[in-house]
Amino acid sequence: MRLLLTGASGFLGKNFMELAPKDIEITGIYNSSKNIKNFVEEKKLSNVKLYKCDFTKKEEVEKLFKKIGKDFDYCLYLAANVNVPLSVKDPKQDFKITVTGLVNFLERCKNINRLVYMSSTAVYDGNKGPVTVKTKLNPKVPYCKSKFAAELYVRSFFEMKKIKNYAVIRFGGAFGPYSEKKFMSKLVKDIFVENKKEIEVYGDGANIINVMYVKDTIKALLACLKSKKLNVTCNLGQDNRTITDTVKNVAKAFGKQVKIKYTPKIKEQKYIGFEIDWDFNEIFNFNPEYSFEEGIKEFGKSMKNEN
Repeated sequence: MRLLLTGASGFLGKNFMELAPKDIEITGIYNSSKNIKNFVEEKKLSNVKLYKCDFTKKEEVEKLFKKIGKDFDYCLYLAANVNVPLSVKDPKQDFKITVTGLVNFLERCKNINRLVYMSSTAVYDGNKGPVTVKTKLNPKVPYCKSKFAAELYVRSFFEMKKIKNYAVIRFGGAFGPYSEKKFMSKLVKDIFVENKKEIEVYGDGANIINVMYVKDTIKALLACLKSKKLNVTCNLGQDNRTITDTVKNVAKAFGKQVKIKYTPKIKEQKYIGFEIDWDFNEIFNFNPEYSFEEGIKEFGKSMKNEN
């Protein structure tokens, strides 16, 4: 399998390169990382070749495809803006990274057999209660709008026959190695590694968080890439939990007692009030290996070993 991976230096990108079978020939594209080459060398990922490219610049994308060729069996597209507050402060930059970058990329690919685009359940922004892929979308936050717009462009390029088939995955989120700045990483570190007795939560704790262990996420992406299910949009995740329940569940997994301190919400951040129907498992006949608690315990042990 010859795979083109964008967003290679991100959280999911690093985990995918490390956990994917070594018989997959991965061409990894990154933009601003300074240590991704060291990461590939340290992990002895001989099946990975890295290339630097800023997708927002057409000339760089053109040069990239002259180096790597334009025909790939598969493409796992992870590149996007991941900074929600940035999208509020500078929506033009958010759109440029997530949407313009994607369009520049797809315009210059000669042919992609199967494209798996990692969208976000953030496209359901503004909804309350249960949501499915049939739910009407009208996101409010710029980050959420640009993810939805990117989905539409994936479908457009399929209709223009630039992509033979696609899968759009609305992803709820993951936890695991290489995610130092994420809420779950900080939570596990605070409770298990640093043994803190008080955990600070923005808001009233009623907003919902969707997470699964990253090893299951990568397993799911591999199942999607290899599947013969064509041109689908689906939701990938594991649980719908409130922030309060998440803190309590993490503490319970490690046998700890913590107090939650509720503080005012951050205006620029998005807060989820909807519950997602996870249909990925049924569509792709996928079964996660880890429960939330099992994933948390394994992640905690690996984090503690690093400190």
